[in-house]
Amino acid sequence: MSVCRAATTSSEGSPSTPGVRSNRTLYVVGVACLVLLAFVIYGFNTFNAQPPATTSTTSETTSYDVLATSVISGAAGYLPSGYSMGSSGALSPNETGLDGAGYAIYSSQTGAYANMTVMVFGSQPSALGYAESVISNAKTLGGYTNTNSTLSAYSHFGVCFGYAEGDPAGGEYVANGVCTKGNVYIMVHLAATSSLASAEGDAAGFVGAAYRALG
Repeated sequence: MSVCRAATTSSEGSPSTPGVRSNRTLYVVGVACLVLLAFVIYGFNTFNAQPPATTSTTSETTSYDVLATSVISGAAGYLPSGYSMGSSGALSPNETGLDGAGYAIYSSQTGAYANMTVMVFGSQPSALGYAESVISNAKTLGGYTNTNSTLSAYSHFGVCFGYAEGDPAGGEYVANGVCTKGNVYIMVHLAATSSLASAEGDAAGFVGAAYRALG
């Protein structure tokens, strides 16, 4: 809940974001909060785990000795154009083998919002197993389209899965990316009002920013 309060404060306190007090903005921020809440719920094992999904034939075995918050800070230099970071902080999901986790909320002048979550595990297999469980659960969601092609540049590092959805009511587009690099897990959730293609492209851009931060 503190994360959601931070996200709301960030959106309402950002002078560069148009219509910060509109219902639409609150809806978009609320979606980001729900995604973070899903991580917490998953961390306490309330998801129904599905068999691991095979999304890549290769995986990087490098272990990065980094803090999740450092990866997020480093990614700030490679963000898609027009985005700025708002609130950020540490997370404490209850996951076996997890060394640390963090998140950051971003906004753009066009009214888009993004949420990046980074989790650093003690080993590559732990990160891979966690990612594949999240992906398996994501595949049970209805209404989403596969957007793996937007993340193809990163799939050889481990697992990488993209999925997106347009709001049936119109006006909101959501894109997600779940990837690993060695022992680091990355997830980006992005909501935009411009177009589904824009949401997908920007989500891939945020994933790429995290990869570049890792080097």
